[in-house]
Amino acid sequence: MNPEPSFSEQLAKYYLSADSTAIPKSVLDQTKQIIIDYLGCAIGGADAETTRMIKKIFTDGAGNCAVFNGEKATVERAAFINAAASHTLELDDSRNDAGGHPAVVVIPAAMAMAEEVNAGGSDFIYSVLWGYDMMTRVGKGVVPENCFGRGWHPTATNGIFGATLATGLLLKLNEKQLANAWGIAYGFASGNLECYADNTLTKRLNPANAARGATDAARLALVGYSGPRWCFEGKHGYFTAFTDDPEPVRMLENMDFSDYAVTGVAFKPHACCRLSHSPIDSVIKIMRDEGLKADNIDKVVIDVCQTAVRAVVEPRELKYDPCNIAGAQFSLPYSVACAALFGDVSVTQFTEEKLRDKNIRDFMKKVEMIKTGEMDAWLPDIFAATAEIFTKDGRRFKELTKFSKGEPSNPMTVEEIKNKFLSLAVPAVGEKRATEIYDAVTDLDKITSIRDFTELL
Repeated sequence: MNPEPSFSEQLAKYYLSADSTAIPKSVLDQTKQIIIDYLGCAIGGADAETTRMIKKIFTDGAGNCAVFNGEKATVERAAFINAAASHTLELDDSRNDAGGHPAVVVIPAAMAMAEEVNAGGSDFIYSVLWGYDMMTRVGKGVVPENCFGRGWHPTATNGIFGATLATGLLLKLNEKQLANAWGIAYGFASGNLECYADNTLTKRLNPANAARGATDAARLALVGYSGPRWCFEGKHGYFTAFTDDPEPVRMLENMDFSDYAVTGVAFKPHACCRLSHSPIDSVIKIMRDEGLKADNIDKVVIDVCQTAVRAVVEPRELKYDPCNIAGAQFSLPYSVACAALFGDVSVTQFTEEKLRDKNIRDFMKKVEMIKTGEMDAWLPDIFAATAEIFTKDGRRFKELTKFSKGEPSNPMTVEEIKNKFLSLAVPAVGEKRATEIYDAVTDLDKITSIRDFTELL
């Protein structure tokens, strides 16, 4: 037997020794911004057709946890439904080295569990903050791109460990229980991206399954259920089963509370795959700076990095002919067409009506997607792209975007995040309720019962 503490045991000790009073105010404020952004995505996606299908199966009147918008469910089902809803609009935050989108796994699990135990607002905030940290540690160790190469969806497979920490903290698990919870969660970890091949809908279920699995893992550990001690680094552990060429030592870096994962989060202004955002920003900038009109454009050539090829470029026959909204969200030609035609790639462009819009369909044919290899120079953490626009009168314009809007190096402002939240929440719940929710999050650390907050949801 290995006498050294396992990764799980070391991390359990680390997180349970955290001094919440030492967390900088700027970090807590950033966590609130993350929660606000998540709530906009969840409220906005709560009445989507796919979410209604999920609710039809998973809401039966049982439970006391809030489901967006206006229903109740058990803790695990609320986590599942709200996670799926928040991933539906493709506007959820991301952290590249975490492997995807922390909010849609960590926050729905934490919110449901906080409501189940009637935690205070501060405890909920801390659970989210540390959940992001854990997911990022797992991502760094497992190397997300290598997970993608095997077909896994790291948002879910890495995210379940972050969500398990968040729910475990709210349940006040001790070190042994928390380590067990991660071992149990490893058995629940799943989620693949074969849906990229045919525009099917299961991507939205992956974080839902992870959020639900996290609530189950933490509760099982609470009553004494055990999980494998070396679930990460063991012979049959996560680093062996889910990736190639892992970097396990990175999972244990900076265990001195000197770095907070929430500060490296990127927010999305465009309602589509993050890998389309740099091309979108390049096209919008050229169109705006040069005063171009879409009908004057002869061709748009987009040079992408290798990571983008898998998600938004291939299979090309589907990207040029998306059959549903989910397909359009992962179609680079569709997103570029919207950027050129409307200067806007918000949720208003991802509707059944727009999907059939002849102007969009015709412009998509003008979009050429290439990979010269030049954009790979900034991988794995920067998804650069160039857009080159050729006009019918012979002019040519080229723009490189390394850091798309919303990245930490090109951040959205507090006001922009607020406006994004309101644009998603107001159509669903009205301006008065949306404003109440926003104001409540800004004072969330002062709320003694999370149920007072979730009543608004």
